[in-house]
Amino acid sequence: MGLTRNFSNPKGFIGKVFLASMNATHTPISKWALKKYDWKPDTAALDIGCGGGMNIKRMLKLSPNGIAAGVDVSEESVKKSMQINRKYLGTRCFIKHGSADNIPFESDCFDVVTAFETIYFWGNLQKAFNEIFRVLKNDGTFMAVCELSDSKSAWGKMVENIRIYTPEQLSQYMSDAGFTDITVLKNKSGRMCVCAKKKAVI
Repeated sequence: MGLTRNFSNPKGFIGKVFLASMNATHTPISKWALKKYDWKPDTAALDIGCGGGMNIKRMLKLSPNGIAAGVDVSEESVKKSMQINRKYLGTRCFIKHGSADNIPFESDCFDVVTAFETIYFWGNLQKAFNEIFRVLKNDGTFMAVCELSDSKSAWGKMVENIRIYTPEQLSQYMSDAGFTDITVLKNKSGRMCVCAKKKAVI
């Protein structure tokens, strides 16, 4: 496996190193984005592409009576996420091996779904967004958080199987999946969080 492919599917020893690195380097953007959501004591959250599990750990703290679930295509990521959140496994924390376009959870069960630095590697983005719409409760929120939004970025040539989306592209995919109230938030470093709502059909 090529070294840079570990960005999308960490495996083996190198994968473990990548996961530890990502837990550290993604901390600033993760903390910034998590503040953009109105966490309740009993929020039910799902993190897709949960990686090393640090965002799940943060969610469990932000919602002390809620649940935080995770999904990742990487078995190494699932193991790492379970290890970091072992205190709450099976009670408030549920982590599964799976993909964004076939989420292994029931419909209408999450208040918020997050995707941190991961949508670049989802093969069928529209199908994945449709799945996220399915698992969200009515009035639920989807947050896609990305450091990269310029298709001409050097990362596009350096990393295998990466696709970088503009805010406009992500907004269109969300709209096509049925989301409304789509907003694009950016911090001083140019990182973005594209948020959308699943509104109840009357």
